[in-house]
Parts: sequence; C-alpha cells; structure tokens
Amino acid sequence: MSLNLPASVISTQDLKEIILETRKYSRWFAQSEVKLQRAGGNLPQQPVIAPATAELINGWAGERPLSQKSLGELIAALDNLDATMPRIIITLAAVAPTSLKHAIASWCRQNINRGMLVDFRFNSTLLGGMVVRYGSHVYDWSFRRQILAARGKFPEILRHV
Repeated sequence: MSLNLPASVISTQDLKEIILETRKYSRWFAQSEVKLQRAGGNLPQQPVIAPATAELINGWAGERPLSQKSLGELIAALDNLDATMPRIIITLAAVAPTSLKHAIASWCRQNINRGMLVDFRFNSTLLGGMVVRYGSHVYDWSFRRQILAARGKFPEILRHV
C-alpha cells in the first residue's frame, strides 16, 4: 500500500511529529482493544492528534477496518520514509514565515523531488540571502559571502567617497 503524506508535512520535524502521534495512537488503540475484550473495562481517553495525522491514519486504513497490524505497518512505512526521503536544508537570515515555507516546499516538490522534505533554519550572520544544503552540496547565496568575497574592493570604494 502506498503512503501519501499530507501537503502540510514540509520538514523532517513535521514527519517526526506525525510518527510520534501515530505511535501514541497505536498504543491507545491496543489498550482500547484489550479493554473492549474485557467486558466492562473503561476505555482510555483517545489521544488528541493533529488533523494531518488523522488524515494519514484514515487514508492508510482505506476501506478496511483499522487494526493493530495495519497501524504497525503504517508506523513501519513512516519510519522507512523518514530514513529514505530526500532532504534539503535552507538557511535564511531571519525566521521564515509559514507562507514562505509552504511556497518554497511546494517549489522544491514540483521542481526537484515530489517527496522532498524541506528543513528551514536561520542564521542572522548571513545578513540576507540564503544558504542551501542538499546532500553534500552547499550553495551559498548569502550577502555575507558576497561582502567577504569583495572585501578587497572596500578600500578602493572608500577612497572614491
């Protein structure tokens, strides 16, 4: 069965949160099955899970009834995705707003890899621009790098001022 992550899952952290919530839901599901088998057992309270996790669990179950085995398969598939999905790290000079994160992740998924996870970091010493890491490649389009690359020109510019 194929696993389609919700569009709201952008970063490694988002994927890890879904994995943790699915594991928590699976533990609850196992406890509730045991208590249902014991007549009169009080069911434990269902854990609160994010809508993306609920969508994923429901999509995984499909038409068949949800079982502990199918939840175990889902967790194994999520762990496999976590280990194999390509990742790109984008470092910006300031914290990226959510709309920018979604736009960049959407672009990466359309132009680089459909299953791309995009992690965002910030480093104020960049002064502007961005640094992109993909695999062992680093692409530095920061203002800091441009300023340091042209530092020999500063005395000449200052002489003409």
